[in-house]
Amino acid sequence: MKPVLMVAICLSLLAGCRHRPPEPPPPPPDPACYPPGYHFAFLETATTIFRQGASIGLIPMANVAPAGTVAIPVSCTSDWTVAGPAKLSADRTRLDIDPDAAPGSVVSIGFSHAGKAIAAELTVVGRDAVVLTGRYSQKSAQGCEAAEKVRELEFQPGNRFAVTFFPFETYRDYWGTYAFDAATGRLRMTVEGGNFTPPGLDLEGQAELVSGKLTLREMFLGSRGGPPPPPGGCTYVF
Repeated sequence: MKPVLMVAICLSLLAGCRHRPPEPPPPPPDPACYPPGYHFAFLETATTIFRQGASIGLIPMANVAPAGTVAIPVSCTSDWTVAGPAKLSADRTRLDIDPDAAPGSVVSIGFSHAGKAIAAELTVVGRDAVVLTGRYSQKSAQGCEAAEKVRELEFQPGNRFAVTFFPFETYRDYWGTYAFDAATGRLRMTVEGGNFTPPGLDLEGQAELVSGKLTLREMFLGSRGGPPPPPGGCTYVF
């Protein structure tokens, strides 16, 4: 082998043994998709009552520190799926429930964010059914004027409820399950846990929901102080 050829081979081998320069770091994540303090993503809906034929707004959300939430663009999500009597709009911002969806049927909806699957389930109710689901704030309480105001009364999907006197982030005073008979208006709430459960609760009475105004009769939701409730309970207006 000629000396010149040997030198060329050696130089070639040496060049291959040299360390390659490090790969450039990946671009930082888009802050719109991963806001500061990002924990996880979830799906929020524009309503908590999913009636036959309703059009429901969909909002991808992120939980961020400390205990806050912020909307994230739909463009940050992918792989949307829907199962059940409903259709997803082309821009993925709306869910249209079938007009003839059977009350009690379940719609499952999901998407991907940050490589993780996010899922939610919605239960369809009748077009004209009386449903308590929602969040209410006390306006008055006849018979319990001196009691502490209930600033948040939540009736959640799955027949869950929570009562809060002074809302702060995710704090709740007490919570549990409820049963509501729309035909008779009878409401029964059962406490399952709490950070503060007032004494003397009376959580069985009548509920009436008219044009978004909720009235509870013959009940006592508690207080941190003040006189005891009257024997027949109080009438709350939310």
